[in-house]
Amino acid sequence: MKKILVPTDFSECAKYAAEVAASIAKKTGARIYLLHALDVPQYSRNDSFATMTDTAEGIFLMKYTKQNFAKLLREPFFEGVNVGEVVQFENAYETITQQAKEHDIDMIVMGSHGTSGFDEQFIGSTAEKVIRLANCPVLTIKKQHTDFAPKNLVYASNFYGESTEGFEKVRKFAKIFGTEVQLLKVITPSNFETTPYSLELVESFAKEMKLENYTANIYNHHNIVDGVNEFCEANDVELIAMETHGRTGLSHLLKGSIAEDVTNHSKLPVFTTRIPKHSSDKGGIFPS
Repeated sequence: MKKILVPTDFSECAKYAAEVAASIAKKTGARIYLLHALDVPQYSRNDSFATMTDTAEGIFLMKYTKQNFAKLLREPFFEGVNVGEVVQFENAYETITQQAKEHDIDMIVMGSHGTSGFDEQFIGSTAEKVIRLANCPVLTIKKQHTDFAPKNLVYASNFYGESTEGFEKVRKFAKIFGTEVQLLKVITPSNFETTPYSLELVESFAKEMKLENYTANIYNHHNIVDGVNEFCEANDVELIAMETHGRTGLSHLLKGSIAEDVTNHSKLPVFTTRIPKHSSDKGGIFPS
């Protein structure tokens, strides 16, 4: 891992993400790119960066941003870490995914407050949108983790036609901290399977991936999102890993995303990877 992107609005939640990113950078030698997307009126977003910085509003925003960057960089957890700064006058989630592509980012680490009700269904959090669109893994953080080093993680999936490419990213991340990997399949009334059949799917996946030190878990619940979170809470899990199809538009509205829902409602850090477009729509996380 060489490059980590950390979007920040200078909130406490964003600082928690920066601290986690610093822990990862210290283990891997990665460079951190701090990104702040300035919230400017829609009419001015088509203006050039130079034009914006020449306006009174632009000058004020740039001064405010530089002061906050300087304050953030003084945090003790950044000591010894290579950090760069990026400022953009753009929509937050579009800027994050665009900068991730331009800088060939290996991972995005960002804070998330989560959403609920109307906002969750029709708007969604910035983190959810980034998870949906980013081409690299996204690690979402909701609380402070001093010296982030998860001892275990749960990889939750349906284990149907999985993208091995996505799981390889999970495994590489686990190796950074020597994190134990647990495999989890949640069974619901609407997607019922017998336990022996489910275990066979999980074991076949583990064999294909040549996993040696792992545990296979089958958990019954009325819905997948609550099942994942309940299992993790009961078993002192420190990190959740999942894949997402990255659906957008009407497809996302109708089918949704289990990975985004888990990220939105879980208190734990969630590591998500997007399934490559060439993979079957039947694979990945859970049946639609």
